[in-house]
Amino acid sequence: MEIDAIKKKVLEDVDPETRRKKKKEMRIQRLIGISTVDGNSMYPTLHDKDIVIYNRRCKEYKAGDIVAIARPSGEDYVKRVIAVAGDMVNIQDGKVYVNGEEVRYDGEIGTTEKKSLKITYPLRVGDKEVFVLGDNREVSRDSREIGTVKVSDIEGKIEWYMGRP
Repeated sequence: MEIDAIKKKVLEDVDPETRRKKKKEMRIQRLIGISTVDGNSMYPTLHDKDIVIYNRRCKEYKAGDIVAIARPSGEDYVKRVIAVAGDMVNIQDGKVYVNGEEVRYDGEIGTTEKKSLKITYPLRVGDKEVFVLGDNREVSRDSREIGTVKVSDIEGKIEWYMGRP
């Protein structure tokens, strides 16, 4: 550990104002998270390099929610929840169906095609899982390739976003 890091740590331990600020910062980090959109998979809803703020306290998600996902590979995704536990998803003729009804969202572009032979349809979403898609269907890497997403892998629901300056 460098001497500056040691000094900072000692100051945090003994200075009441520094401890208070650090504690407040930690509380905020438990409530919200910040991420950056990487790529065009959510275009036109979100653009490459947009900054998103998500609510970490949200633990139940519904179709239509946009969420930040931490993948086991270390990648972070921002995607739209299309279906939740118990729903039946089918992709046919360039369209997505949930429980037999065609599903479309404002901002969705492109056709929705199957992307992996390992994922078969119709697909029932498992307990504590969601099925996610990017709004830019033709370029998005999503549940059509990676399968359903565990709710425990969702960092939070996107509450606010800001385009790059």
